[in-house]
Amino acid sequence: MSLVEEKLTFASFSNILDARILRALADLGFAHPTLIQAKAIPLALEGKDILARARTGSGKTAAYCIPIIKKISSSKSTFGSSDLVQKTRALILVPTRELAEQVTSHLGLLLKYFENEITVINAASGGTSHLQHILLSDQPDIVVATPTKALALLRSKTLSLAALESLVIDEADLILSYGHDEDVRQILGENYLPKVFQSFLMSATMTKDVETLKGLVLRNPTLNNPQKAILRLEEDEDAAARLNQYSIHCSEVDKFLLTYVILKLRLVKGKCIFFVNGVERCYRLKLFLEQFSIKSCVLNSELPLNSRYHIVQEFNKGVYDYIIATDESAGREEVDSGSDAEAGAEEVGETVENGR
Repeated sequence: MSLVEEKLTFASFSNILDARILRALADLGFAHPTLIQAKAIPLALEGKDILARARTGSGKTAAYCIPIIKKISSSKSTFGSSDLVQKTRALILVPTRELAEQVTSHLGLLLKYFENEITVINAASGGTSHLQHILLSDQPDIVVATPTKALALLRSKTLSLAALESLVIDEADLILSYGHDEDVRQILGENYLPKVFQSFLMSATMTKDVETLKGLVLRNPTLNNPQKAILRLEEDEDAAARLNQYSIHCSEVDKFLLTYVILKLRLVKGKCIFFVNGVERCYRLKLFLEQFSIKSCVLNSELPLNSRYHIVQEFNKGVYDYIIATDESAGREEVDSGSDAEAGAEEVGETVENGR
């Protein structure tokens, strides 16, 4: 735990956060904010655009969800019983349907004590177009979607963002690398959004593409712009130390044997994700490990969405300590339908590391 986390508790934010949010955080067992939460939440509640680079599992989801909930609650309190209360005020863009499900679930936990005051719709789910049209016609306060799905809904006028207050692009580096960059550009450039809104750009890395996206999303993204806060938190070495990566070079015939030795001697401790270069190899490795009573599960693009989501849940519950995933690439249609295995593995890492 970092020095910042040791000094701060979520109770320290009682002057800026709704008591219902604090109760929900207490129920989740979140007493101390992570570094990104401690830095981002107060700045976001000041109305600043947030550009944050922090590792997977650092708590980025709550870092933007908590300010968004507070902001929407305050807006509704201001309007009172006016018809202007119910509008879509926040759009959260994520690279995959799995991550959309995770973000929606996390929002539900944070909204435990709001008694349906704030509504959330996962537009990236596999529901029918007719059902989504009905759900979105009520103008839910928060919409979670992939960029491809959000753009389709905007073009069909099923989704309206005229009253948008907050835009989140989560895992921005993955959104771009998975082929959503053009969809994001069109969402930002085709007059779907109001002129003024608060932006959250969250990423584990800061690539050239993310830098370009920063110029499109943030308000006047100059170095000294007081409306913007840039958080680079890779210096959180204690937290980063919880996630290790290993690379061993050996001949093809030795790979499976070496994997067995590493696991049997417990040279790698805790949960582990193995990446292999094809679906067939996933099952070959799984069958090999089973010969030595080592349980593992497989995550790849040939599995349907519900199966992959169930596998992720089982992995997070501790049913399996080892998950074998393919590192195959996917096209844009595949990503939007939730069929990319690496995206699922990224979502696994986010959940296992922190859950916030």
